[in-house]
Amino acid sequence: MDTRDDYNDINDDDIDESDDKNIYIKIFIDIIKEELLKSDIRTEIIKPILIYLLYYIIPFVILFVLLNFIATIAAVFLVFYITKNKIFSVAVI
Repeated sequence: MDTRDDYNDINDDDIDESDDKNIYIKIFIDIIKEELLKSDIRTEIIKPILIYLLYYIIPFVILFVLLNFIATIAAVFLVFYITKNKIFSVAVI
């Protein structure tokens, strides 16, 4: 009876297949490690994100500055209008 040998043959085949899969996985992981180690994360990942953020932040800053300027001009004209008509002349110096 050779049942023990048949069992060993089946297990050897399974081990060989799993070793082949493990080798491919190890090769794939090694390639990823190499790419990550040789790449400069600051220039490849962080700087593009900062540039995209600037494209969104700069227009809002410009809009805020323009609105602040327009509000200041409106306030100045409002003060001159009130003092010209002598309304609340005591409150305005």
